[in-house]
Amino acid sequence: MQALGILAPDGETRSPRPICRPCLDWSERRPHLAGVLGAAICSHALHHGWVRRRPGTRALEITPEGRMGFRQAFGIEGGAG
Repeated sequence: MQALGILAPDGETRSPRPICRPCLDWSERRPHLAGVLGAAICSHALHHGWVRRRPGTRALEITPEGRMGFRQAFGIEGGAG
């Protein structure tokens, strides 16, 4: 995460939120990563065009750039939206 610039080199955070924890989405009933790390990954992905917001919803969709970015950064394939 530090190599991608997602977390500070010292790993410190000034947020009272936990760094990382699992969370079950209340509407979709699907697990996701919550906390400072989840928010940082989301911000990073939005900033780099890996994901985009679906208009009128809370949903995100993975872009073609994101499929490549997630594969290179984390070794995972982007799923269907």
